[in-house]
Amino acid sequence: MTALIVIGCILLFFIILFGAHAFITIDVTDEFALTVRFLGIPIRILPKKPKKYKLSHYTLKKIRKRDVAAARKQAKKDAKKAEKKAKKQREKQEKAAEDAKLTREELKARRAAEKAKKPKLTDMIPLIAHVAGLFFSRFFGKLHIKVARIHIKVAAGDAMTAAVLYGTVNQSVQYLMAVLGKVSHVDGLKKADISIEPDFLTSSLAFDCKLTFRVSLGNILGALIKAGFAFLRGYIRIKPDPKNPAPSRLPDTPMAPDAPLCPETPDGVG
Repeated sequence: MTALIVIGCILLFFIILFGAHAFITIDVTDEFALTVRFLGIPIRILPKKPKKYKLSHYTLKKIRKRDVAAARKQAKKDAKKAEKKAKKQREKQEKAAEDAKLTREELKARRAAEKAKKPKLTDMIPLIAHVAGLFFSRFFGKLHIKVARIHIKVAAGDAMTAAVLYGTVNQSVQYLMAVLGKVSHVDGLKKADISIEPDFLTSSLAFDCKLTFRVSLGNILGALIKAGFAFLRGYIRIKPDPKNPAPSRLPDTPMAPDAPLCPETPDGVG
């Protein structure tokens, strides 16, 4: 009975964890602010909280202790870096020694065999594009965007430039909202405070906005799993087999048409 309760609690925890939505809020006013809220707990990412200093942490004894710890950490880091560099150098020398024992034809054959084990770049690029399309279609299909505020004041050096820039910015924002509405869910757009105005009195562009993105951890994980399986299937399909190398994919050359048959002529007619 106890085991069933524990299993049930674990399952409930993961259901809540992957089913709960995370809210990512971007607020741009005087500075860029980024806040993540998950399970009702707000976590401010940017701007970072100002560090509080305590005078008790800056006694001579504590300063020396921190300096000694920092010196030890740096020495350990330098030793690890030197060891890694020495290992890399040894491997390079061993490989050079092995290559020196081979003839030019053997080296060429080995490089060709190593190259034949890797998928072609012309096959990898479509695969990566396909996987990225699957991930973003799944991710943005589950993403909810709430537009609370977009304020833009378009200004330039002269009135004509400001008017042209205003038209460009206005159309760009409308196009962006239309695209977001097609690839994801835009909530509360009709109630959003959106204003784009030309400003002929200043020469600098002013911008502030507040956007909230809502998505669950399960949706992100589902998009990653879907894209991961698609990549594995595609990679297995395009990965060459050294035992059965695929023939080179040369473009098909059109065959020359057959010569037309000469019609039979009666005897004596040339």
